[in-house]
Amino acid sequence: MDPVLWHPWLVGAVLVTAVTLMARRRAPDMALLCGLVVVMLAGVIDAPTAIRGFGNEGLLTVAALFIVAAGVQNTGTITLVAGLLLRPGIGLRTTLANLCIPATFVSAFLNNTPIVAVLTPATIDFAKRQRYSPSKLLMPMCFAVTLGGTITIIGTSTNLVVAGLVDSAKNATTPGLHSIGFFEITPIGIPLAVVGVLYLIFAAPKLLPQRIPVIEPLSDPRQYTARLAVAVGGPLDGRTIAEAKLRRLEGLFLVEIERSGDSISAPGPDQRLRGKDTLIFAGAVEQIVTLRSTPGLHPDAEVATTSDVRGRSMIEAVVSNSFPGLGRSIREFGFRARYDAAVVAVARNGERVAGRIGDIILQAGDTLLVEANESFLARNRTSRDFFLISGLSTPDLRPQRAAIALAILVAMIGAATYSGNMLAPALAAAVAMVALGCLRAADARASIDLSILLVIGAGLGLSKAVDSSGLGASIGHFIVGLGAGSVLASLAAVYLVTALLKQFIPNAAAAAIAFPLALATAMQAHANPMPFVFAVLFASSAAFTTPIGYQTNLMIYGPGGYRFSDFVRFGLPLNIIAFVTTITLLAWQYGLWTTT
Repeated sequence: MDPVLWHPWLVGAVLVTAVTLMARRRAPDMALLCGLVVVMLAGVIDAPTAIRGFGNEGLLTVAALFIVAAGVQNTGTITLVAGLLLRPGIGLRTTLANLCIPATFVSAFLNNTPIVAVLTPATIDFAKRQRYSPSKLLMPMCFAVTLGGTITIIGTSTNLVVAGLVDSAKNATTPGLHSIGFFEITPIGIPLAVVGVLYLIFAAPKLLPQRIPVIEPLSDPRQYTARLAVAVGGPLDGRTIAEAKLRRLEGLFLVEIERSGDSISAPGPDQRLRGKDTLIFAGAVEQIVTLRSTPGLHPDAEVATTSDVRGRSMIEAVVSNSFPGLGRSIREFGFRARYDAAVVAVARNGERVAGRIGDIILQAGDTLLVEANESFLARNRTSRDFFLISGLSTPDLRPQRAAIALAILVAMIGAATYSGNMLAPALAAAVAMVALGCLRAADARASIDLSILLVIGAGLGLSKAVDSSGLGASIGHFIVGLGAGSVLASLAAVYLVTALLKQFIPNAAAAAIAFPLALATAMQAHANPMPFVFAVLFASSAAFTTPIGYQTNLMIYGPGGYRFSDFVRFGLPLNIIAFVTTITLLAWQYGLWTTT
């Protein structure tokens, strides 16, 4: 068979498979990379074309901006801003306005994730002081940050992905396609943000229920920990942990042994017990009562908890969608050995997960109550495994460099606006953050999310495959046919396809898949391609209907005590508002009302 005939079918099958895998929470970078390898081996695109995306200007800009955002966060600048944002108002709506309006503005110039990471614990504490349910504030705050990301080209990494796709697609066969300027999306982004924030302020009090986070009322360490001493000469003195049958207890973990002033964390089954050892257990309180009746154990004479002994404390952490143990049980994954910490409770979908802790299979968005020492926070502050909720303000912050970090950010924005190019200012700002002491080199390297860069690079390659195989032209012709030749209807269809993809797969992947379809649709409709490009850009950020649509949604999912239905009830109307507002503004700006 002529390769031209089966290439579109192959590329289509690859895309469907990749989207299915990502929707089932498989690693998006691996799904897209495997797809890219398949189309390259099949000869749809050659090797230089396949790997060209990994040197794309947009990808390099995203990498640099990860470092810039980490520098701003590491100096505590966002924390200072959070203190200014969280001001009480006269009633819930005024409080929401005080929170959402400034958060929208700030997120226009900083990556969404660190803003939500800092604002989430601060908002929860603020809600407690003001006697509001955190569920009334967290989702509006998160959605306001997302809306703010559509105001400038650096508001989200997705914007830069689309900008990189545009730069790689510019050629003589796509007239009208040009590089996206720093503030080119602002005339649409600001009205969209205004309308969206007004919805958040007025609808949240009515549509968002009073949710009580499951972990929060149980997070007192005394409800989960017990200190028991080994009796000298008793039946456990000299036995190993396994021989004493203190392994795999029902709902309990032996997390630490204190011995003669030393601490043995996460002891193994062969560790021998000695008289006067203090064993620190964490787990279900009802099982701790039973444990106290074990011969050879008695309550420790000291009145203390693990929260104030040797710096150990209870930490709340949200499992990220890049957590390496997804789909595996806590015991099978070896959580304690890997992180030197013990999970003592898990909350999911607004409810505490019942059963043995070790048997719980972790999912993205789960909120964990973890017993660990203070170094856990330092080790995992820049980890992609967790969205850390409590203890984000660590001793490594450098507040004395906050003014420098802010000056670097402002200079970067000014240079990008003046030059019309984002890469050089972003790289210069990233270097300056490290050189001027806002960020250590090790933290700068750790701040770069390799999985996102792989998604962008592989997505760019697959976009080329969609275009060169002819699949994009076929789908574009189909979309134009559905719209009966109307450019406006075709534009709306492109937006809806992108928005649908975005609810189930990462935003960068959705943008990369939808972009060639948008260009092909514009060509089939003989229309200016830029409104179609912007439809993809805005739709790929409109992730309000599900908690899995965007990582910031996952970050507030557990801490807010939300259920999946809460996102549908509150987020779906916002998705509709975003669709109507964006298409209306694009039609007005590009004169599409009467175009056919």
